[in-house]
Amino acid sequence: MPSRKVRFFGALLLSLSVTLPRVSAADELRPHEITFHTTFKGFSAGDLKLTLKRDKGTGDFIYETRAFPSFLASLVVSPESLERSWFHVGESGVEPRRYLLTDGGHDPEHQTDINYDPLKRRVSGRVEGKPYDGPFEVGLQDINSIRAALLVDLLAGRDPGEYAMLDGREVKRYVYTRRGSARISTELGELDTVIFESERRGSQGGGRTWRYWYAPSMGWLPVRIEQREDGRARLTFTVRTLRWLGDPPSPN
Repeated sequence: MPSRKVRFFGALLLSLSVTLPRVSAADELRPHEITFHTTFKGFSAGDLKLTLKRDKGTGDFIYETRAFPSFLASLVVSPESLERSWFHVGESGVEPRRYLLTDGGHDPEHQTDINYDPLKRRVSGRVEGKPYDGPFEVGLQDINSIRAALLVDLLAGRDPGEYAMLDGREVKRYVYTRRGSARISTELGELDTVIFESERRGSQGGGRTWRYWYAPSMGWLPVRIEQREDGRARLTFTVRTLRWLGDPPSPN
């Protein structure tokens, strides 16, 4: 069985099959480093840092998530935890290449490392230390790359719809619905945001849902995220810092 730390870290990552039309916004997906402060039922749980950068070897993208838990949260989230995705942005949208999740230790049970092969139409590797081999479908994302898939859609002027995501050994499908707009106060200042909610297909309104506040002026990055249960925020992420990496995009 995976450790409590890996399971809880996986739940944090989740906070964040559709075949996309031709994408023209790949160059607009700007490398960046964004940090969120995390609270769990009102108690501080530390920070979460997401970094999107270019792979110098291939020109594709690398998306990395690291946790900086508070003292209490470190009992269930290892500060050595690391999640990393490699993906390409092409005509069909975000195309994952590889996904890695580790708690920072050497126990194979706490390591996941899978590769996506669209030519062989397989996804294979190891999940929590055990061999995995499953079918590949166009539009399938991992826990990290699904965030980028939403950004690519938003940057191209499309509302997020339905996405398939490989979570462990199971493919789950999430539906995103626009819920209006709001101007909110953040550590980056007052920001106009567009609100979306997501829920797992088939949940029929039960269980936990996610709510996202995306800021168009910040490259459509989410600046607030809530996991909600029974109408209340259970897990909350609020933006603390944002740093753009590399050169700014060329003017149109």
